[in-house]
Amino acid sequence: MDVLYWFESIRTPVLDGFFSAVTFLGHELIPIALICILYWCADKRLAYKIGFSFFLSGLMTQCLKITFRVERPWVKDPDFKPVGNAVDEATSYSFPSGHTQAATSVYGSLALFFKKNLLRILCVLAFITVGISRMYLGVHTLADVGVSMALTFGITLLVFRFTDKFYDNRKSDIWVCIAMVCASLFTLIYAVTLESKGIISLDAASDCVKSGGAGLAFAIGYLIERRYINFDTKAPLWMQIIKVAAGLGIALGLKSGLKAILGETLLADGIRSFVLVAVIIVIYPFIIKKLSRQS
Repeated sequence: MDVLYWFESIRTPVLDGFFSAVTFLGHELIPIALICILYWCADKRLAYKIGFSFFLSGLMTQCLKITFRVERPWVKDPDFKPVGNAVDEATSYSFPSGHTQAATSVYGSLALFFKKNLLRILCVLAFITVGISRMYLGVHTLADVGVSMALTFGITLLVFRFTDKFYDNRKSDIWVCIAMVCASLFTLIYAVTLESKGIISLDAASDCVKSGGAGLAFAIGYLIERRYINFDTKAPLWMQIIKVAAGLGIALGLKSGLKAILGETLLADGIRSFVLVAVIIVIYPFIIKKLSRQS
């Protein structure tokens, strides 16, 4: 808490605004949008690498949250005050940091992908700054951020090391899919079991179920796309712009529309996340391929 009190001591309206903006780089919408753009228009292999890093580390983070069940800083110390609007995004438990996990998986992946040192440095600074923003805003401790960053970057390194071997070997697709499905199902079952016994809150279980549903869709979609769709990302610039705009519009519409239709239950949360990622990974690429053949 000493670190958080130090950050509290240097707060100003300008820094509040800066770190509130920076922390958005770790919001789930940014990684998903980046994966979509790369996947639909540029580099499917890189998109898969970022996707596996993002979803696997997300499953790990959620499991750790409901295992250790560390309360937020202002709960542990009622005298501590976070930056007001940051509390709205601080769902579930504190350890480890979800925003830091998302930022590290995405910008850490890009740091490993880029060859130029300047770009690598900028990517590393991006996820480090997101981690700092979580402490400045008072929603995570140094342990929350540090452990999340270290574990997520470790997963990212493993993903980059093994993805190329698996990617060029079609026979491995099924095993990659099975491993990801098992990790997702474990997270789902673990969260639902703890919630049913009253050990964790509904909000915490909901975050886990969302991660599990998304992980399932990503794993199954990976297998289906590579085995049966295999769409081409190449297209004229005007078509790429239309693909991104239409695809992101559909995704955002589904995100809000399914919530209104299905309601807010654990089952609905899982279905909504599964459908959203399935559309991004399988259904929309299938539509892209069909339209490309007709043009």
